[in-house]
Amino acid sequence: MRLFLAIEIPQKIKEKLEKQLFFLKKQYPQFSWVDKDNFHITIYFFGERDDVDKIKNKIKDLLWNQFVFYLYSFNLDIFVNHRLVLYLNFYREKKIEELAALIKNNFDSYNKSNQKFIPHLTLARGPRSSKQQYFALKKKLNQKKINISFKVDKIVLFESILTGNKPIYKKIASFSLI
Repeated sequence: MRLFLAIEIPQKIKEKLEKQLFFLKKQYPQFSWVDKDNFHITIYFFGERDDVDKIKNKIKDLLWNQFVFYLYSFNLDIFVNHRLVLYLNFYREKKIEELAALIKNNFDSYNKSNQKFIPHLTLARGPRSSKQQYFALKKKLNQKKINISFKVDKIVLFESILTGNKPIYKKIASFSLI
């Protein structure tokens, strides 16, 4: 199973976000936009694993004393790799950073990278463009204000089922925060 641990976005927030992205989606139809039902914030990607019960038990043990927190959107931005990845950034929140570090330190026994956790919600992927097009998009994103906030009171373990077009995310387990 291809597994990841994530914050599930509440349904009302998904709908609000979808409305706020409407005009941007119309301006960039060449992007592959994430379906609102798949909106989430990944905390940790496990990859292909067959020890699901062991993972669930370990997560349950690690999260037993983790507290509820709130996330507030900050701005839209872009990661650039072989494609453009448009995402929604969030203000720093110490609790999510500590939670992500706790999970990483307990599951990342093979790859102890120092890559910093950046809570973000991927919205779309698009083709790499010229510098001029990139900076035009960046300017447009800086002008667009996305305003969402929500309480995080659970963390969800998902299975990612890859299909031809879009992945399907299936809930495996939920872990309540206190």
